[in-house]
Amino acid sequence: MEKQGCGLIKDLLRLYAAGSISDESVSCIEAHSEDCPQCRMAYAAVKRGITPKKADAAEPKEENDTSSRSRTAVIIAIVLTFPVWLPLLLVLIVLLAAFIACIFAASLVISLVPVVFAAMSLFSAGAFIAALFRVDLPAAMVALGASLASGGLMLALGIPCLRLCRLMLHLIALIFAAFMRLITGGDVTEE
Repeated sequence: MEKQGCGLIKDLLRLYAAGSISDESVSCIEAHSEDCPQCRMAYAAVKRGITPKKADAAEPKEENDTSSRSRTAVIIAIVLTFPVWLPLLLVLIVLLAAFIACIFAASLVISLVPVVFAAMSLFSAGAFIAALFRVDLPAAMVALGASLASGGLMLALGIPCLRLCRLMLHLIALIFAAFMRLITGGDVTEE
């Protein structure tokens, strides 16, 4: 592990090797080299005319080369395994689309429940009015009961059904967003 002044000493050693350093800087290198074995070895190598194996300027380039090599290796691995993962990705997309279609169809059916009860209520109300015009009191009472029952069911089931539809559509949106994050590597921003 390098001490705090090692970076400065390495810079001074480069100047020393180039021959453009003051006597005061040389004494600073020598003072630091007494306490630091790494800098002492680097100073001794520069005095003999040998450049040290590790230089600070080469380290970042080496690091960039490593990350560049690893990115290249990932790209090559993706290209070489293309015949394996593409069918799996297509199957995943088809299954996801089928699942979303089923959820969407179920939400459509569930949203039709209140509409059906509303239609039954209107039909029963019409039957009630027709029975009143015919002066058929028992039929009018049955039609009124059916109208009220279907209207009550429409109200009782309508709000939960619509909330369930909203929940299902929200689930579809979450699945789609997760799938897009999977494909894009998490670079999806919501607006």
